[in-house]
Amino acid sequence: MLPLVTTSMGLSMFVLYAVGALGPTLLADLGISRSQLGSLTAVAFGTASLLSLVSGHLADVVGGRRALLALLLTVALAFAVLALGDGYGWLLAGLVLAGVAQAFANPATNRLIAAHLPPERRAAAIGVKQSGVQLGAFAAGALVPSLAGATSWRVTLALVVPVALATAVPALLLPRERPAAPGPSGRILPKPPGAAARWLILYSLGIGTGLAALNTYLPLYAHEELGMGERVSGTLIAAIGVAGILARVMWTRMSGRLSDIGVPLIVLAAAAAAFLALVPAATALPPLVWPAAIGLGGSAVAANAVSMVAVVRSPAFGATGHASALVSMGFFGGFVLGPLGFGLLADTSAGYTGGWALAGAAFLVSVASGCRVRRAVAR
Repeated sequence: MLPLVTTSMGLSMFVLYAVGALGPTLLADLGISRSQLGSLTAVAFGTASLLSLVSGHLADVVGGRRALLALLLTVALAFAVLALGDGYGWLLAGLVLAGVAQAFANPATNRLIAAHLPPERRAAAIGVKQSGVQLGAFAAGALVPSLAGATSWRVTLALVVPVALATAVPALLLPRERPAAPGPSGRILPKPPGAAARWLILYSLGIGTGLAALNTYLPLYAHEELGMGERVSGTLIAAIGVAGILARVMWTRMSGRLSDIGVPLIVLAAAAAAFLALVPAATALPPLVWPAAIGLGGSAVAANAVSMVAVVRSPAFGATGHASALVSMGFFGGFVLGPLGFGLLADTSAGYTGGWALAGAAFLVSVASGCRVRRAVAR
């Protein structure tokens, strides 16, 4: 089952990395602007952010198996629309469907792990499952530009459809778990988030903003400003993905042993801001873009995983499920703001310099928020 949920996580987020890797091709073929490119991923994560408040409850009601099947079928439909549609409006429709799938990814896979694995194996399984997102980033960066060059971007996106449908077959064969009974209509609403949770939401918003801008625009920046070929610039996403897989495993294990969870939160956000500074510096020395991509994968990508460790470890954030949903909503919100803000700046006189300044400021907001999280937890 672990390969199934890991693959499903990768498929649910694959659209972000695929759109980023195909950025130069989409701009040239469809005549869309850089701000419109950013709005595509913003629409997906805006949809995911709004649905995150109800997707967990729905997964509890219908069961993890059915929720996972719905996720995979929605991914297949989303990529079919993206491949067959003609124009910007069809791309937006496909990204809305992708956002629906993203909202169900963690609720469905986490419920399956809880239902089918013993408690002592669940934490390790969740860590492996989360690496599916970075495996998707690696696959997009390594394969999508080459496939698009050999065929077309439409054929490349269409190939995801049979992969999602094939993944749905073992999901269909999973044993049926007993769905949880829905709560009474008069159930008391969760308490508002406390200080620690509020600051962690802001921390995740900053990380998500910077990371989404990076994933969406780094290949396009490398192609237009650094003179890198489309295939080579696409491999920058693969570098972020590989570094993110290793960093998530290392930092989550380390964070589980530290008494002060605020320290890795602050260190990772500060490292992300430092490595991001190498990206605009690459205009003078292009090879700098590679350590920048690897460093950002090893810091910003890992920061999101460590924020989940913080929620599980400390009662200061409130009830685990509710706090996890709020923190995830902040992260998804950043994935809306990052591409939109970067695209708007990139299409003005500020250019890419303004976009990278926005991403750096977002990481610095996370540094400050991490310090406040540390103080709130200590109190």
